[in-house]
Amino acid sequence: MLLLTFRAAGSRYAVDVSRIVEVVPRVELRALPHAPGFLLGVFDFRGRVVPVVDLGLLLGGPGSSDRLSTRVVLVDARPPGSEPAGAPGAGPEPGHDDAPEADGSDALTVLRRRAGRRSWLLGLLAEHVIDVAAVKPSQTISARMQLPQSPYLGPIVEVDQEMVQLVAAEHVLGPALRDAFFAGEGAGGGGPGA
Repeated sequence: MLLLTFRAAGSRYAVDVSRIVEVVPRVELRALPHAPGFLLGVFDFRGRVVPVVDLGLLLGGPGSSDRLSTRVVLVDARPPGSEPAGAPGAGPEPGHDDAPEADGSDALTVLRRRAGRRSWLLGLLAEHVIDVAAVKPSQTISARMQLPQSPYLGPIVEVDQEMVQLVAAEHVLGPALRDAFFAGEGAGGGGPGA
């Protein structure tokens, strides 16, 4: 599995590269009155309103600093199984989204294909977004955390002799926020996991 690693709340975290649509520099956001503190606001990404979560604040630390390495990681936050088979973004199928291509398409080509899959887009703001690591199952130190207050915390893996915890993009927003932003976004929109 390939992971994009970053820093948030003083620790190293990662998101599975298969969830990433694009990584963009920090952008100006439109604040949302009365939103939770970790939800910084929204921005327009190619005609699509995308909510942005500061992972530092979400994880109980200080907000992400404005550094050259601070990025907004755009992820597909669609819960697994929320789209019917064959729908765009439903999963690896030959000739669709993340499927390996016989023509030898590289990772950048696959990411460009995913950019067309703009439903369920969520921005994750984090610092030091600079490293991609290949992780084997044998590098898993701990299984997925089962903390009710932080369902987005996934397994802990070892990368370069450091513990790195995965963030499950599909669980970052709770049911109410997920409904508010993604209602009507294809099958399962407006209530998966609710």
